[in-house]
Amino acid sequence: MKILIIPDVHGRDFWIEPCKHIDEFDKVIFLGDYHDPYPFQVSQETSRHRLRDELVPFIEAHKNKVVCLLGNHDCSYLVEVSADRFDGRHATEIKKCLKKMNLQLIYQVDGYLFSHSGVLPKWLENNNLDLSDLETLPFNHSALMDVSSYRGGFDYGSCVWGDVREYMLADKLPDLYQIFGHTQLKSEAITLYFACLDCRKAFVLDTETKSLKAWEEEN
Repeated sequence: MKILIIPDVHGRDFWIEPCKHIDEFDKVIFLGDYHDPYPFQVSQETSRHRLRDELVPFIEAHKNKVVCLLGNHDCSYLVEVSADRFDGRHATEIKKCLKKMNLQLIYQVDGYLFSHSGVLPKWLENNNLDLSDLETLPFNHSALMDVSSYRGGFDYGSCVWGDVREYMLADKLPDLYQIFGHTQLKSEAITLYFACLDCRKAFVLDTETKSLKAWEEEN
């Protein structure tokens, strides 16, 4: 299977050109955080218009191929919990857009697990959850509000509020290679056990050859 992976969008346009090649892929997976731009990168107005007029129409036109995961910034609009750069003035409009995207917490295929910020066994254990529970867990579930201690919380972060630094030391889920975003990096962190890809570019995963590369390297 050949998968196009789009890390945290935050109103940026790096996803547009790769997604023009959607016919070359079996799946396109967005890792979450579609609005709430960084002020030095994209304006809120540009981000909002791009979400409404470009991203949502693209997703609706390719529902059979596109998977959209929930990010912590998306929670701000869907369940009213705070995240940085919340666009309160246009919250109703953003919420309507997000509801059209059929968001989900995780996606699994061929031994790979995709989520916004990764799934830690200790977080699941602390909340009496199994990985299968995340298939149907309500977005307002209290466990999702667990913030990593690296981000001001008190324990292990949830699959939308974790931190890549947790994965350097924590136990891993067996027999699964995790791919996530959420922690913005200068360059991708691809290790033997996980990949954190929040670095403003798209990636291509070939599950048969186990190759994970930046989209630009493939073209």
